[in-house]
Amino acid sequence: MKNIILSLILIVFCSCQKENNNFNSAEKSIESTLENFPMINNKLEKIREVNLDSLSIKLYRNPHNNVYDEIIVFEKKKKFYAIPFFSNMYFDYWNFKTEKQKQLYPKTNSSFEKQLNLLIEKLELTPQEFDLVFQELMSSVLHTEINLYLKPKLFENYVYLTWRVDKYKTEESEECIKRTTALFDKILNDSKKTFQYNRYYLDSENGRVYEFINESRKRNDLKFSIKVYRIECFGSRLNM
Repeated sequence: MKNIILSLILIVFCSCQKENNNFNSAEKSIESTLENFPMINNKLEKIREVNLDSLSIKLYRNPHNNVYDEIIVFEKKKKFYAIPFFSNMYFDYWNFKTEKQKQLYPKTNSSFEKQLNLLIEKLELTPQEFDLVFQELMSSVLHTEINLYLKPKLFENYVYLTWRVDKYKTEESEECIKRTTALFDKILNDSKKTFQYNRYYLDSENGRVYEFINESRKRNDLKFSIKVYRIECFGSRLNM
């Protein structure tokens, strides 16, 4: 019985060590991420890179896969940490708000927010460094749009239609418009608050909106949460 308990402890310990490591090369960090998330296709190519003095961000993707999952590699002073960047098929990773369908792809047992916290821990990012990295991730890597409360046309009567889906049910355009309109109403209402601790980013390429909520109330304190909304509308080529 003691041997069984000891073995279980070792397995848990090794798993935690494996997940939380940083590495001395981008390749090693990618290998570890692929081991932890084997559902990601391993035929990856670097498609984008941003350098910020001692910090850098690299985006890897399989360009030949329609339902693509990506890996983002962060570097600080020659230390690397990679995180998965899944497509919208993996609901649990994004923890989508107002999602009605049940996930039909394997569970990731992680989340975007959790991975960002691990990134901060393993690369020992300061609040200023993380803010810089996150802003560059949103703007230069993902090419998101900000100040969304000024851009109602991006949400109202607009459908972010995709065919990159093979398991989920097809959604009606009216249902998708209703979802994006409700999200814009929330963004607009938040913009009218006297104290604003959240920022919204529209990632139209991936069909998501990220809500970054700053929960820090002290200088040099780093505490946040992230809510993600799916605006991608699952369609079918046969219906077009």
